[in-house]
Amino acid sequence: MSYHPQTSMLEAYAQGILDDVSAFTVATHVEGCPQCRQFVKQVEAQCGEELLSTSADFELGLESMFDSIVCLEQNSEPLRLPRMPIFVEVNGKSFRLPLSLSRFKDRIGDWKSYGGKVYSAPIDISDRARVNLMYIAEDVAIPQHTHKGLEATLVIHGRFSDEDGNYQVGDFLLKDGSIKHSPYTRAGEDCLCLTVLTEPMLFTQGVARVFNLFGKGLYP
Repeated sequence: MSYHPQTSMLEAYAQGILDDVSAFTVATHVEGCPQCRQFVKQVEAQCGEELLSTSADFELGLESMFDSIVCLEQNSEPLRLPRMPIFVEVNGKSFRLPLSLSRFKDRIGDWKSYGGKVYSAPIDISDRARVNLMYIAEDVAIPQHTHKGLEATLVIHGRFSDEDGNYQVGDFLLKDGSIKHSPYTRAGEDCLCLTVLTEPMLFTQGVARVFNLFGKGLYP
């Protein structure tokens, strides 16, 4: 695992100020990355220390808040059961998803096939970004493209490459309109990713550019 969210992004996640979709993506990476998980714990601890060192007036506010919580009616609902792993099937294979995705198992849509080599399934999480599971079969090259907005990618299974590097399970990538790339898989290696697009992608080479004419870009 060589690619991680930026430090500022991890800090915002730990502080609870990251937007919901980005926080979900970072949480999925942190679940499988001991390095980032440790960093997030350190930031959370620092936030806790800062909270304890605030003024007495704020402490009085906390006391009032605690009194209000104690006065609330008791919740009769049973304790939430631990999350169980879920699996998806695509191209004749079964893949275990990160636990962070388990609560969205009923929001994963049907798989769409692009020529029997690339598949995507939408995850209904937000109306502000397009969240997908994307599977790329072995020995496949996706035409070069850029992005109108941001594209976050988290590798869940296998590996893929582009002009900038080789990516494997757990790697987190964030690309914007300044980057053009052509993701591809090698023979004998497929890939399953979680992708988040804030805007459609734009093809920059070959006949695939015709898709840019429909809606000024394309979502997977």
